[in-house]
Amino acid sequence: MTDLYLMILQHFLLHSAQSAAGSWIQGRVGTILRLGKLALDGLVSSCYVFSTQDLKQAQVAEEDISTGFLSTSKNISSQSGKHYEFLHITVQCFFASLFIVINDNIDHFIIAALFCSGTKKSALASVRTCPEPCFLSTSRQESRVQTLLQKAERPNLQITASFVAGLLSQRHRSALLESCQPAKLARKHDYVKKYLSKGMLKHFKSIPPPLKGEKKSMHAMPEFVWLIKCIYEMQNSDLAKDAMAKLEVEHLKLTYCNIGPAECTALAFVLRHLKKPVGLQLDCNSVGDAGIEQLLPCLEKCHAIYLRNNNISDEGICRLLEKGIHCPSFQKIALFNNNLTNECTKHFAKLLKQKQNFLSLRLGNNHITEEGAEQLAEGLRESSSLQYLGLWGNKIGDKGAEALARALQSSRTLVWLSLVDNNIGSVGAHALAGLIQGSVSLEELWLTNNHITRQGVQYLLEALEKNTTVKSVWLRGNKLSTEEVEELTQIDRRLTF
Repeated sequence: MTDLYLMILQHFLLHSAQSAAGSWIQGRVGTILRLGKLALDGLVSSCYVFSTQDLKQAQVAEEDISTGFLSTSKNISSQSGKHYEFLHITVQCFFASLFIVINDNIDHFIIAALFCSGTKKSALASVRTCPEPCFLSTSRQESRVQTLLQKAERPNLQITASFVAGLLSQRHRSALLESCQPAKLARKHDYVKKYLSKGMLKHFKSIPPPLKGEKKSMHAMPEFVWLIKCIYEMQNSDLAKDAMAKLEVEHLKLTYCNIGPAECTALAFVLRHLKKPVGLQLDCNSVGDAGIEQLLPCLEKCHAIYLRNNNISDEGICRLLEKGIHCPSFQKIALFNNNLTNECTKHFAKLLKQKQNFLSLRLGNNHITEEGAEQLAEGLRESSSLQYLGLWGNKIGDKGAEALARALQSSRTLVWLSLVDNNIGSVGAHALAGLIQGSVSLEELWLTNNHITRQGVQYLLEALEKNTTVKSVWLRGNKLSTEEVEELTQIDRRLTF
């Protein structure tokens, strides 16, 4: 993100004045600092529209306005005078970050205020934007900065902090050294590394111990995602390695964390340094196909990946499976409620054929029909490891159920099979009865919300007489009368209605 905004800054500045390409920051450092001071004072007071008086106090001149980063606010400007705003709130955050990084008079307190949400009030009492003669604030404006955490909007401060981390990365050092003292720039870099490391450690220490019989997991909060993004912006592999060396969990949960492609890029940069593979749970985010592409570098550090409800299509999953086939630790995937069709099932079949340690495949609530089930069956037939198969909420019908039953009949590992809500009738039930009869491992079969009649259940009952491993067959919501349900329950308690 920082790279993009620096390119925009360079483009605007070079087109607003005749500057040498090699010293474009140095040539306009005055403009950057004045706009940066205005931006930071605005963030501190949650102010995003500025009067001419605000500009005057920040010493913003007409030549600064002409760069194009400030535009007239038409909704507020009136006879009382013009009002201005930055092109976007992220542009304001970017200029605030430039002010913090380039201004040699900024001390570490303001960096602490950005990166440490728990900074004490006493520490903030010393925060100053810039002493004389370097664009000093008035005493009223200084007090705004002193109450940075109390009044400023935290999301905007986090965006600013991400930019600060990016600007202090090694790749931008040479450009910034033209405008500030090397020693002070290096000190700010070290402070940011220190605060990011402390922030990660704080999250890891908050992980509760696992309950007896459960695996240790961490349910990350949005603050954790922000720290990951800051580490990515710094492009500091040593910091990423150090952070991941302290993470000792088997499952990392990032559900409902607004994870999109940009966040996936940052996650992959950091998680690839994990000491041992984890289960990565990204359910209910906005990963999409673009996010899948960004996650590929860390897939080898995932023994399981959960991507329910992420608007993923066949294209994204096919790219993931191409990589996953070659990742020894990758054993489980869950893709409920995405946009998958029959096109992806041949790729899953290839995965099942080649990865003889793959354990769990859940494709519920997608758009898979009998054709997809038949393609998937080609891989299931050769799998010697799959334990869990979930296809509920698709439309495989009787033919699809027959193909799956034939493929799984020789499985000695399958424990759980869900074909809920799949338009399966008694013909499909007859085929699944053959699976039950021959299985030595199956424990649960879910057939809820299908079209199975009394005759279909009879096939299942006859198979259950010859099977002692199956613990339950779920049949609620099929074509059975109340009387039939009562009768069948009495015959075999493993039938669940």
